[in-house]
Amino acid sequence: MIATAKNYDVICFQLRNNFYSQLESPLKKDLNRLSSDIKAILTSGKKVQAQSVGMLSQVFNLRIKALKWLAEDKNFDYLEMIKDIFPQIEEWKSNKKLEVLTENILFAMRCNQRVVESLVATNEFSTDSFSSNISQLPDITYQQFIASLAFANLDDETAQKIVDWTNASLHIEFVLVAADIIGDDKLKISDKTINELAFLVADAAQEYSALATELGILKPRSTRQSFSNLSFDNSFIKEQKQLADLGLDNFAANLPS
Repeated sequence: MIATAKNYDVICFQLRNNFYSQLESPLKKDLNRLSSDIKAILTSGKKVQAQSVGMLSQVFNLRIKALKWLAEDKNFDYLEMIKDIFPQIEEWKSNKKLEVLTENILFAMRCNQRVVESLVATNEFSTDSFSSNISQLPDITYQQFIASLAFANLDDETAQKIVDWTNASLHIEFVLVAADIIGDDKLKISDKTINELAFLVADAAQEYSALATELGILKPRSTRQSFSNLSFDNSFIKEQKQLADLGLDNFAANLPS
């Protein structure tokens, strides 16, 4: 289940736009910190992509916490939530400077939507089971997740694809929140920075779709690997979380922190 949870690309955006008034600490504090850190990147004048890599773990950690919070609502429907945000994103086109960025974000959202629809079609993702499955997930950080892959029953190539797929998803979320901040705060962001965001989300979306296909999620094939086989049961996650706390975070020392 952790394999699906890490690729919900609109969770942080939803917290900012549709659930903020309902949030309490520490979730609201974490969201505010993420927004503040992304705003600092946008106004720094430095290259966005190099800085965004260092934000992936923060996005991942907030995503897991937010999913557990959303799972308290038994009627929560992730697929419907994706459909509902398209009109919100379309509104950004009213700003001429954001037209290309908006189109690339919409492309990324359609990629995520196709993945979810594929999982629903193959009965490997169920809206009915979302709340119960997510609520049982232990809290796990990005570093602990990466460390747990070292002990999963996966070959190195598959494990790396899962990491890359996760990172692509997190980059999509990063750009989505960044665009939202630009629109909300009416920041004077340079065309160069906006173009960097547009290229970043387009590249991430292409990689996200390509890896979803390679992992057998989007297109059925004779050797299609069940997405559920890429998941880890809760007992496994808890065990690897404990191991990671004992020092396995070093496994991810060269990855985003």
